[in-house]
Amino acid sequence: MSFIQESTSGPVAGSAEYFVPITVTGEQTATLLPGETADVTLTFTNPNSNVRAQLIAIAAGDVVVDTVANADDMTYCHDQIELSTAGVGPLPTLDLSQANLPFVLAGAVKLKEDSDIRCQGMTFHTTWTVQAQAVR
Repeated sequence: MSFIQESTSGPVAGSAEYFVPITVTGEQTATLLPGETADVTLTFTNPNSNVRAQLIAIAAGDVVVDTVANADDMTYCHDQIELSTAGVGPLPTLDLSQANLPFVLAGAVKLKEDSDIRCQGMTFHTTWTVQAQAVR
């Protein structure tokens, strides 16, 4: 019979990667008349120098009416704005520390065709939610 021995290593350290959320800014490309749509350009920055950021989803968020001529028309005018992500094509992957990558959401904001004069001159802003995952 042989001599058999076992040896066990000391602690082997491990860790999970760290992923900082990407930053997103946006801009609507045009003012609207009833029935018209405008593109939204989102600009992405990956602050991570350790991993790339693969975009996996973009979702329309909120519409917030900032100003309207008559405050009583705020709800009506809010309901005249539609958001869409139907024009979203393939989503990009941001390289390590990549900054200012523009991405166009075609026809993302629409002022409904039957909107009336109460909404002329209104200002509003929209929000968009972007999901990204860390990839090598």
